[in-house]
Amino acid sequence: MTYEGWTSTAATIKSCTWEDPPSQAPSSLFVGHYTSTFSYAVDGNHYCGKFYSSHEWGRGAEVPILYNPQNPVENCICDEDESNFTPALAFAVELIGGLIIGAI
Repeated sequence: MTYEGWTSTAATIKSCTWEDPPSQAPSSLFVGHYTSTFSYAVDGNHYCGKFYSSHEWGRGAEVPILYNPQNPVENCICDEDESNFTPALAFAVELIGGLIIGAI
């Protein structure tokens, strides 16, 4: 889907709940996630949606979204808060690199 020509606005988080992976899913493949619901207004009309995230959003937080001006119920929200994962990712890469070198 292309978002060219879509308009940006702020959406307000209404709820954010943790969901564990399905019980039958292998734990090594699946992790839980947050499901966040949000609302926004366009030309006095109110719309809502939901998205899945690894980040916990507080009730009332504002997040940027894109919506289709031809059909404002169509929206796209991007959870780009990856700053919390960078140190953990760097550690994991370093650890794996050490294990590989130690195995040689």
